[in-house]
Amino acid sequence: MILRRIAAALRRQDWVTVAIEFVIVVAGIFVGLQVQEWATERDERKLERVYLERILADIQLSIETTENIREFVMGYAKGQELVVDTLRRCELPDLQKDAFADGISDLGKVGPSVFVLSTMEEMLSAGHFSLIRNPGIRDVLNGLKRDALYQAEIRTALFNHIESMSALTAKRTIRIYRDYKDPFAPVLWEDFAIDFDALCADREFQALVSHIRALSDNMRSLNDRALAKLRPARAALEAELSGAP
Repeated sequence: MILRRIAAALRRQDWVTVAIEFVIVVAGIFVGLQVQEWATERDERKLERVYLERILADIQLSIETTENIREFVMGYAKGQELVVDTLRRCELPDLQKDAFADGISDLGKVGPSVFVLSTMEEMLSAGHFSLIRNPGIRDVLNGLKRDALYQAEIRTALFNHIESMSALTAKRTIRIYRDYKDPFAPVLWEDFAIDFDALCADREFQALVSHIRALSDNMRSLNDRALAKLRPARAALEAELSGAP
Protein backbone atom coordinates (compact mmCIF):
# COMPACT_ATOMS: atom_id res chain seq x y z
CA MET A 1 0.00 0.00 0.00
CA ILE A 2 2.69 2.48 1.01
CA LEU A 3 4.91 1.38 -1.87
CA ARG A 4 2.08 1.98 -4.35
CA ARG A 5 1.55 5.47 -2.94
CA ILE A 6 5.26 6.21 -3.22
CA ALA A 7 5.31 4.95 -6.82
CA ALA A 8 2.34 7.11 -7.68
CA ALA A 9 3.92 10.15 -6.05
CA LEU A 10 7.13 9.55 -8.01
CA ARG A 11 5.18 9.47 -11.29
CA ARG A 12 3.58 12.76 -10.31
CA GLN A 13 6.95 14.05 -9.10
CA ASP A 14 5.27 14.88 -5.80
CA TRP A 15 8.48 15.00 -3.81
CA VAL A 16 6.87 16.14 -0.56
CA THR A 17 4.61 13.10 -0.52
CA VAL A 18 7.55 10.85 -1.41
CA ALA A 19 9.55 12.26 1.50
CA ILE A 20 6.67 11.86 3.94
CA GLU A 21 5.97 8.28 2.85
CA PHE A 22 9.69 7.46 3.05
CA VAL A 23 9.88 8.81 6.59
CA ILE A 24 6.85 6.73 7.55
CA VAL A 25 8.49 3.58 6.14
CA VAL A 26 11.79 4.22 7.91
CA ALA A 27 10.02 5.05 11.17
CA GLY A 28 7.95 1.89 10.93
CA ILE A 29 11.03 -0.23 10.36
CA PHE A 30 12.82 1.47 13.27
CA VAL A 31 9.88 0.98 15.65
CA GLY A 32 9.55 -2.66 14.59
CA LEU A 33 13.23 -3.32 15.19
CA GLN A 34 13.09 -1.50 18.52
CA VAL A 35 10.07 -3.52 19.67
CA GLN A 36 11.84 -6.72 18.63
CA GLU A 37 14.96 -5.64 20.53
CA TRP A 38 12.91 -4.87 23.65
CA ALA A 39 11.20 -8.25 23.42
CA THR A 40 14.55 -10.03 22.99
CA GLU A 41 16.04 -8.17 25.94
CA ARG A 42 12.99 -8.98 28.08
CA ASP A 43 13.28 -12.67 27.20
CA GLU A 44 17.02 -12.61 27.99
CA ARG A 45 16.38 -10.99 31.38
CA LYS A 46 13.79 -13.67 32.19
CA LEU A 47 16.24 -16.38 31.13
CA GLU A 48 19.01 -14.76 33.16
CA ARG A 49 16.86 -14.83 36.28
CA VAL A 50 15.94 -18.48 35.71
CA TYR A 51 19.63 -19.33 35.37
CA LEU A 52 20.58 -17.34 38.48
CA GLU A 53 17.87 -19.03 40.53
CA ARG A 54 19.06 -22.44 39.37
CA ILE A 55 22.69 -21.58 40.12
CA LEU A 56 21.66 -20.40 43.59
CA ALA A 57 19.92 -23.75 44.14
CA ASP A 58 23.09 -25.54 42.97
CA ILE A 59 25.20 -23.52 45.40
CA GLN A 60 22.79 -24.19 48.26
CA LEU A 61 22.94 -27.92 47.53
CA SER A 62 26.75 -27.71 47.42
CA ILE A 63 26.85 -26.01 50.82
CA GLU A 64 24.41 -28.40 52.51
CA THR A 65 26.17 -31.48 51.14
CA THR A 66 29.66 -30.23 52.02
CA GLU A 67 28.50 -29.25 55.52
CA ASN A 68 27.08 -32.74 56.07
CA ILE A 69 30.28 -34.33 54.80
CA ARG A 70 32.36 -32.09 57.06
CA GLU A 71 30.25 -33.10 60.05
CA PHE A 72 30.92 -36.78 59.34
CA VAL A 73 34.62 -36.08 58.79
CA MET A 74 34.82 -34.24 62.12
CA GLY A 75 33.44 -37.33 63.84
CA TYR A 76 35.96 -39.54 62.06
CA ALA A 77 38.76 -37.15 63.05
CA LYS A 78 37.91 -37.47 66.76
CA GLY A 79 38.07 -41.25 66.53
CA GLN A 80 41.38 -41.13 64.67
CA GLU A 81 42.79 -38.74 67.25
CA LEU A 82 41.82 -41.15 70.01
CA VAL A 83 43.62 -43.98 68.18
CA VAL A 84 46.78 -41.91 67.76
CA ASP A 85 46.77 -40.73 71.39
CA THR A 86 46.00 -44.19 72.79
CA LEU A 87 48.81 -45.83 70.84
CA ARG A 88 51.22 -43.06 71.82
CA ARG A 89 50.47 -43.65 75.52
CA CYS A 90 50.15 -47.41 74.99
CA GLU A 91 47.18 -47.46 77.32
CA LEU A 92 43.67 -48.61 76.47
CA PRO A 93 41.15 -48.53 79.33
CA ASP A 94 38.20 -50.88 78.96
CA LEU A 95 35.82 -47.93 78.67
CA GLN A 96 37.66 -46.73 75.54
CA LYS A 97 37.91 -50.06 73.72
CA ASP A 98 34.76 -49.54 71.67
CA ALA A 99 35.83 -46.00 70.74
CA PHE A 100 39.29 -47.31 69.78
CA ALA A 101 37.78 -49.98 67.53
CA ASP A 102 35.47 -47.41 65.96
CA GLY A 103 38.45 -45.11 65.35
CA ILE A 104 40.37 -47.95 63.70
CA SER A 105 37.41 -48.63 61.42
CA ASP A 106 37.26 -44.95 60.46
CA LEU A 107 40.91 -44.69 59.41
CA GLY A 108 41.09 -43.18 55.95
CA LYS A 109 37.46 -42.09 55.84
CA VAL A 110 37.30 -38.65 54.28
CA GLY A 111 34.78 -36.74 52.24
CA PRO A 112 35.32 -34.52 49.20
CA SER A 113 33.93 -31.03 48.93
CA VAL A 114 30.92 -30.83 46.63
CA PHE A 115 30.60 -28.25 43.87
CA VAL A 116 27.34 -28.60 41.92
CA LEU A 117 28.12 -26.77 38.68
CA SER A 118 25.58 -28.38 36.34
CA THR A 119 23.68 -25.16 35.54
CA MET A 120 26.88 -23.21 35.00
CA GLU A 121 28.22 -25.93 32.68
CA GLU A 122 24.92 -25.85 30.79
CA MET A 123 25.21 -22.09 30.31
CA LEU A 124 28.79 -22.33 29.10
CA SER A 125 27.90 -25.14 26.70
CA ALA A 126 24.97 -23.17 25.27
CA GLY A 127 26.94 -19.92 25.08
CA HIS A 128 24.59 -18.28 27.58
CA PHE A 129 27.07 -17.29 30.28
CA SER A 130 27.16 -13.73 28.90
CA LEU A 131 23.46 -13.41 29.80
CA ILE A 132 24.65 -12.68 33.35
CA ARG A 133 25.00 -8.90 33.17
CA ASN A 134 26.77 -8.34 36.48
CA PRO A 135 30.54 -8.87 35.94
CA GLY A 136 30.99 -9.35 39.69
CA ILE A 137 28.64 -12.35 39.65
CA ARG A 138 30.46 -13.80 36.64
CA ASP A 139 33.77 -13.44 38.51
CA VAL A 140 32.32 -15.19 41.57
CA LEU A 141 31.06 -18.11 39.49
CA ASN A 142 34.32 -18.40 37.58
CA GLY A 143 36.10 -18.48 40.93
CA LEU A 144 33.94 -21.40 42.07
CA LYS A 145 34.74 -23.32 38.90
CA ARG A 146 38.48 -22.70 39.35
CA ASP A 147 38.36 -23.85 42.97
CA ALA A 148 36.39 -26.96 42.03
CA LEU A 149 39.08 -27.91 39.50
CA TYR A 150 41.85 -27.18 41.99
CA GLN A 151 40.22 -29.27 44.70
CA ALA A 152 39.65 -32.15 42.28
CA GLU A 153 43.39 -32.32 41.58
CA ILE A 154 44.43 -32.06 45.24
CA ARG A 155 41.72 -34.50 46.33
CA THR A 156 42.93 -37.18 43.92
CA ALA A 157 46.48 -36.95 45.29
CA LEU A 158 45.29 -37.07 48.91
CA PHE A 159 42.94 -39.98 48.24
CA ASN A 160 45.73 -41.98 46.67
CA HIS A 161 48.02 -41.43 49.67
CA ILE A 162 45.31 -42.23 52.20
CA GLU A 163 44.19 -45.32 50.32
CA SER A 164 47.70 -46.78 50.12
CA MET A 165 48.34 -46.18 53.84
CA SER A 166 44.93 -47.47 54.89
CA ALA A 167 45.59 -50.69 52.98
CA LEU A 168 48.69 -51.25 55.11
CA THR A 169 46.96 -50.52 58.44
CA ALA A 170 44.10 -52.87 57.50
CA LYS A 171 46.54 -55.79 57.51
CA ARG A 172 47.16 -55.34 61.26
CA THR A 173 43.55 -55.93 62.32
CA ILE A 174 40.83 -58.42 61.45
CA ARG A 175 37.22 -57.35 61.02
CA ILE A 176 34.72 -59.88 62.40
CA TYR A 177 31.40 -59.99 60.59
CA ARG A 178 28.90 -61.75 62.80
CA ASP A 179 25.87 -60.36 61.00
CA TYR A 180 24.83 -57.47 58.79
CA LYS A 181 25.54 -54.11 60.37
CA ASP A 182 24.56 -50.62 59.33
CA PRO A 183 27.72 -49.10 57.82
CA PHE A 184 27.07 -45.88 59.73
CA ALA A 185 26.60 -47.63 63.09
CA PRO A 186 29.50 -47.40 65.58
CA VAL A 187 31.96 -50.29 65.43
CA LEU A 188 32.51 -52.13 68.72
CA TRP A 189 35.59 -53.79 70.19
CA GLU A 190 33.98 -57.17 69.66
CA ASP A 191 33.71 -56.44 65.93
CA PHE A 192 37.49 -56.56 65.60
CA ALA A 193 40.28 -58.96 66.44
CA ILE A 194 42.86 -56.46 67.70
CA ASP A 195 46.17 -57.23 69.39
CA PHE A 196 46.59 -53.91 71.14
CA ASP A 197 49.97 -54.77 72.67
CA ALA A 198 51.32 -55.68 69.23
CA LEU A 199 50.02 -52.43 67.76
CA CYS A 200 51.61 -50.54 70.65
CA ALA A 201 54.98 -52.00 69.76
CA ASP A 202 54.49 -51.50 66.02
CA ARG A 203 56.09 -48.14 65.22
CA GLU A 204 55.31 -48.49 61.52
CA PHE A 205 51.61 -48.90 62.26
CA GLN A 206 51.64 -45.85 64.53
CA ALA A 207 53.42 -43.81 61.87
CA LEU A 208 50.86 -44.83 59.26
CA VAL A 209 47.97 -43.94 61.55
CA SER A 210 49.43 -40.53 62.36
CA HIS A 211 50.04 -39.81 58.66
CA ILE A 212 46.50 -40.83 57.77
CA ARG A 213 45.27 -38.52 60.49
CA ALA A 214 47.32 -35.63 59.05
CA LEU A 215 46.10 -36.27 55.51
CA SER A 216 42.52 -36.43 56.78
CA ASP A 217 43.04 -32.99 58.32
CA ASN A 218 44.20 -31.75 54.92
CA MET A 219 41.01 -33.08 53.36
CA ARG A 220 38.94 -31.36 56.02
CA SER A 221 40.74 -28.10 55.28
CA LEU A 222 39.55 -28.45 51.67
CA ASN A 223 35.98 -28.73 52.98
CA ASP A 224 36.52 -25.51 54.94
CA ARG A 225 38.01 -23.82 51.88
CA ALA A 226 35.03 -24.86 49.75
CA LEU A 227 32.53 -23.50 52.27
CA ALA A 228 34.52 -20.26 52.49
CA LYS A 229 34.00 -19.88 48.72
CA LEU A 230 30.43 -21.16 48.47
CA ARG A 231 28.84 -19.14 51.27
CA PRO A 232 29.85 -15.70 49.92
CA ALA A 233 28.79 -16.86 46.45
CA ARG A 234 25.35 -17.72 47.84
CA ALA A 235 25.10 -14.30 49.48
CA ALA A 236 26.10 -12.58 46.22
CA LEU A 237 23.48 -14.49 44.22
CA GLU A 238 20.77 -13.76 46.80
CA ALA A 239 21.63 -10.05 46.70
CA GLU A 240 21.62 -10.05 42.90
CA LEU A 241 18.24 -11.76 42.69
CA SER A 242 16.67 -9.55 45.34
CA GLY A 243 17.71 -6.46 43.37
CA ALA A 244 16.94 -7.80 39.92
CA PRO A 245 13.82 -6.51 38.18
